[in-house]
Amino acid sequence: MHQKDLQIYDQMNIQTDAIIANQADCFFYQEVKNGDNTVRLLTTPTRGVSRNRNIALAVSTADYVLFADDDLIFRDGYEEMIFREFRRHPEAEAIKFNLHNLSEKRKISMGRIEKFEKATRRNMSASGVCGVVVKREALVRKSLYFHEFFGPGTDNYCGEDTIFLQSMLNRKVKLYRSPLDIAGIDQTESTWFEGYNEKYFTVTGRVLGTIYPFLSYLTAVRSAFRFTKREKCKMKFWQILKCYYRGIMEASGKLYEKYKRFGTGRQRKRL
Repeated sequence: MHQKDLQIYDQMNIQTDAIIANQADCFFYQEVKNGDNTVRLLTTPTRGVSRNRNIALAVSTADYVLFADDDLIFRDGYEEMIFREFRRHPEAEAIKFNLHNLSEKRKISMGRIEKFEKATRRNMSASGVCGVVVKREALVRKSLYFHEFFGPGTDNYCGEDTIFLQSMLNRKVKLYRSPLDIAGIDQTESTWFEGYNEKYFTVTGRVLGTIYPFLSYLTAVRSAFRFTKREKCKMKFWQILKCYYRGIMEASGKLYEKYKRFGTGRQRKRL
């Protein structure tokens, strides 16, 4: 947000073409050549992470799209590492790569990928889209985009990555996980997380209701039980479950008309 120039391109050690989708208070476009690479700064007065990513996707013409936030620093030679992995696995339409921790104060939320494997709902449940590389042709063919009612900058301040990745699996994108480490990430500060409170679990309930329209209530029970085991969570099981169920019902009721447009997978077909 509020970038004035292309300095972030060097700060993140980007070594490929890049679209920097920038949210500020005006419309502005800048394009420069950096060696053989084209760097585009696309500034809009919009708000919301998901909307910002959709703007970037809308103007992309790349064969491969690599998702990144501004807290990443890429390894030297990451482009060749990525292409080599796709050459080794031609069946893959998308690959989630490893990221390493840059902060000594806070561990990264996603677990390490230990081997090349097919992505599943379970092993992608705690993953973000940062470090995901997908063939643009697959994005277009499967009509994939980010749910603009979720993510920082909206009332539903999380879940946009989870919904997007589950949409990929719902629509049969051939998604894999690679142990190759292409970048570091610093998750010291969060722009949205305020702790495990009622709002957090209500929003998470909306996410569950969007991803699992038929299994969300059962999934909520299991998740609520797990959170009671976390030291930082001070809420009781029934308090958590009540918030989850409120969010699930809102996802299927109050937000129904919105989900007609932005629903995912089987939910979209049902609607």
